[in-house]
Amino acid sequence: MERLGHEVRETYGLDIVVHPHADTHIDTEEHVERFLDSTDSDLVNLCLDTGHYAYCGGDSVKLIETYGERIGYLHLKQVDPGILADVRANGVPFGPAVQRGVMCEPPSGVPELEPVLVAAQRLGVELFAIVEQDMYPCEPDRPLPIAQRTRRFLRSCGV
Repeated sequence: MERLGHEVRETYGLDIVVHPHADTHIDTEEHVERFLDSTDSDLVNLCLDTGHYAYCGGDSVKLIETYGERIGYLHLKQVDPGILADVRANGVPFGPAVQRGVMCEPPSGVPELEPVLVAAQRLGVELFAIVEQDMYPCEPDRPLPIAQRTRRFLRSCGV
């Protein structure tokens, strides 16, 4: 990753961030921390996806408080704790878990986004964030009302 970070910076003038993702080699809290501890912060940082991190048992607020200088980008997302418990108990892979609705509309899931946003604001840096909800397959008209409700929710959190 460091070689890639160096090459991308030299060739394109860009910085890279790695997106930990459920069911990959960088997914759990332990894996993410090991990755961050073993890579150069000048060459590679992290895209914290709160949903994927929660899906794999991670605490987003703790990660921001511990490795805040390494967070370059946020994906604000939540998981349904009831579906997640069933998915974990039955060893369901991520794709089928998404089909079951494990990724849910805020504010009905975890992690709570307000404490995540407060922790991110405490960093005192400008962070780009995108709101996502993994949902496939889905009807084409389903995402827009969810996005509108989520935007209202985030506005109520001061974002």
